[in-house]
Amino acid sequence: MNGKINGLAKAAASASLVAGAILATAGPAAAATPNSADGAAATGVITVGPLGQATYPGTSPVTVANVNIGGLLTTGVVTDTATATGSSSTIASPSVALGAVASLNAGTITSSCSIDSNTGTVSGTSGVNNGNVTIAGIPTALASNAAPNTTISVLGLSGIASITLNQQTTAPDGTFTVNAVAISLVGSTQTLDIGTSVCNAANEAAVPVLPGKALPIGLGALGVLGVGGIGLAVARRRRTAEVA
Repeated sequence: MNGKINGLAKAAASASLVAGAILATAGPAAAATPNSADGAAATGVITVGPLGQATYPGTSPVTVANVNIGGLLTTGVVTDTATATGSSSTIASPSVALGAVASLNAGTITSSCSIDSNTGTVSGTSGVNNGNVTIAGIPTALASNAAPNTTISVLGLSGIASITLNQQTTAPDGTFTVNAVAISLVGSTQTLDIGTSVCNAANEAAVPVLPGKALPIGLGALGVLGVGGIGLAVARRRRTAEVA
């Protein structure tokens, strides 16, 4: 009889471990790279930023009165936010010097990304309000809601800069990045990203257990073993009393 009770005790302990594992995997995956947003960042001869960066976990929202990357970019108010399921960046009055005869200007530039907490799917978008590229005094309007990875084609621009609107990339670790405007100056290593939003799908990864089933099964197993153990203990006490 002691062997049976010991066996049941071991089974109950095993079931407890299983239930504990189920409970441990019932929530979202542990956070990976923080979700973040920033107004601008530059690399090359001028390396600055990210500026006005907000992160989650971390500090959010972050607002700065203006951004000034000497000789390259000036802006008005920059507001960046980051949450557990997304991030966004808004830049007022950005003005980019693309060279002696070219520039990019806009009323506002925005970007955002979000994570679907049920599937872990990440999506993003960006916008350019009243934007234009001006070359030799001739302005060309920019699309307000460009499709992902839209390359700007303007006469004379190819020898000055490469401009991509709504640039979207996904890294191998699931980090999804939206740059509202991504600029590379031709004949130089200089780059400039304006309005960057970053979301990491690992922060809301899908749960790898059967939803709504594994937990009841695990708790049910514990309940059966618990009731069985109580019944055996009562029977044992009765037999001990009869012998006495």
